[in-house]
Amino acid sequence: MASLRYGKRYRIQNGYGNWAGGYLDTRGAGCEGNLYCVSTATSFDRDSGSGTWIILSATGKTEGQPVLNNDQIYLVNQYGGKGGYLDTRGAGCEDNLYCVSTATSNNRDSGSGTWRIITDSAGGEVQEDESVHLLNGYGDWKGGFLDTRGAGCEDNLYCVSTSVNWNRDGGSTHWRLHEQ
Repeated sequence: MASLRYGKRYRIQNGYGNWAGGYLDTRGAGCEGNLYCVSTATSFDRDSGSGTWIILSATGKTEGQPVLNNDQIYLVNQYGGKGGYLDTRGAGCEDNLYCVSTATSNNRDSGSGTWRIITDSAGGEVQEDESVHLLNGYGDWKGGFLDTRGAGCEDNLYCVSTSVNWNRDGGSTHWRLHEQ
């Protein structure tokens, strides 16, 4: 396996139901007053880069450097070349902690666009296909773990929001990244 690298393009797969939770995707506009809605799709290439994400460092690491366990990152969607930054905005979506959409800014509100990548193991460099959790930085790291909950949002596979729980339901807060 190869290490994740800053500046590279990845598809992000959800672990729900033994990795049947779909691929992180943008579909629809204006959710929670943000740029695009976020859900999961059955395909990583549903529409013009909607399931492609670039990892950028939130702490100034340069492109090409490896992503390390507990790094603070931004995830930038590539839909139409300008899909926005993965962000939390609004509360209570799908009976979960916060709603998830994309924003035009990497720091729309108090860390809402910053994510901490946490491996299930205690390793250093994060590997492709390794199970990780993504903790949102909103309100001093109280934004919850990226999660799938509910089905059919934006006519896609599963809805995406954040959970207070590390492992809410059958792998729903687990993700793995594959280079494109």
